[in-house]
Amino acid sequence: MNRVSRHSRNALLVVLTSGMLVGCQSAPVLNTSVAAPASTTIDDAAEQTPELNIPESVLDSDCNCSDLLVTPEETDFDRGVRALAARDYPQALRYFESHAQSDALSASREAEIGLAFIAVLGADGSDQSNSEALDDRAEIMALALALLTQLESRVSRLDAVNSKLASDLEKREAVLKRLRELTLGQLED
Repeated sequence: MNRVSRHSRNALLVVLTSGMLVGCQSAPVLNTSVAAPASTTIDDAAEQTPELNIPESVLDSDCNCSDLLVTPEETDFDRGVRALAARDYPQALRYFESHAQSDALSASREAEIGLAFIAVLGADGSDQSNSEALDDRAEIMALALALLTQLESRVSRLDAVNSKLASDLEKREAVLKRLRELTLGQLED
C-alpha cells in the first residue's frame, strides 16, 4: 500500500508540474515595447536607452539624522551587568533585584542568572581586581573565567573529600561486619 500511495503521489506531482509548465507556455506574452526596425545597429540601440526613473539620492537631500537615531532604553539588567563588570557586587545585586520586579517577560529569569552569578562570585570572598580597563563584555568574560577556575578548584577539593569519606565508609562497614560476626558468634556459644 505504501508503494501504491508513493506511486500515486509521484504521478500527481508529475501531472501538476506539467500542468503548470503548459499553463506558463500557453500564456500570452504582452509586448508593450515597440520593435526596433531591422536596420538599426547596436550603436543606435545604445543611443535609444530609456531614461531611468531613479529618485534623488538621500545624500543630496537635507536630512536631520538625529530624528532617526534610536537609543535603546537601558534596563536595570544592563546597569547590573555594568556594575558586575565594575565588580561592584552590592550595586549589581540591587539592580538585578530591581530588574526582577519589572514587567518584562524575561526579566525574572535574567535577574535570577545575575543574582546567581553574584552569589557564586561573592561566596569565594577573594576579589581579584586585575581589571585592566577592559570593555564591560570582556570584563564579564574575565569574571566568568575566574568563576570557572573557582568551580574547578571546588570540584577538586570535593573529590578529595569524597574519596576520604568513601575510604572511611569502607572502614566503618568492615568494622560493623566484624562486630556482627563477633556478636552473633557469642550468641551461638
